[in-house]
Amino acid sequence: MTNTRNETTTSTAREDALREAIEAARGEYLEDATGTPEDEAYNQAVSDVVAAIGALLEGSK
Repeated sequence: MTNTRNETTTSTAREDALREAIEAARGEYLEDATGTPEDEAYNQAVSDVVAAIGALLEGSK
């Protein structure tokens, strides 16, 4: 027997945690990027992390 209420609560908590993780990752973008290849690579990595977490969020719905 499954407990639908607990599964819903767990799913909601997971989605909330993933949304928080996305916001935390977005906070890592360089605001004063100099345009160097290193800064561009760093911001691209942050973008990739945000996209990966977003995919997890979409998969949990």
